[in-house]
Parts: sequence; structure tokens; C-alpha cells
Amino acid sequence: MARSAKDHKTNALRELDAAGLAHEALFFEADPSMTGVEIARAQGEEVDAVFKTLVTEGKSGAHYVFLVPVACELDLKKAAAAAGEK
Repeated sequence: MARSAKDHKTNALRELDAAGLAHEALFFEADPSMTGVEIARAQGEEVDAVFKTLVTEGKSGAHYVFLVPVACELDLKKAAAAAGEK
């Protein structure tokens, strides 16, 4: 069963609200085995318009956030280089 943004506010949604940025939150009860592409299609969204947020931890202990198209994988070597990590 789908939930509304009113029922479930994430910190990201709170930040968008606080900044006054227009947005639409979509919630979807998905089978854990579904891929991001399958979920995007089930929502009726263009796959190219859907992104996933990935958080990594570098060897330094610092955390990094990457926004990646849902159909792609994060290249960890490129991510480390972009973050200045080895």
C-alpha cells in the first residue's frame, strides 16, 4: 500500500520543505528483490529521470554521498578519485 509524504517525512523531505523547493515524494512498497529500474517502471517514471542516493565511507573515515542514475552502478575507484580518497 502506498503512503503519502504526509504520513512519512524523511530528513531529505524536511530539508526540501525548509528550503521552499517544490518536489513530489513517491512512496512504493516494493519487493526487496526488485531493482531500481523495475521500481521506476512500476511507478510509471522514465528510468532516465530516476536516481539513487548512495553513501560511501572512504579510507579516511569521511562519508561521501553520490547521486547515480538508477540504471547505473557506482564505480568505486572513480568515486574514490572524485572524493580525493585512495
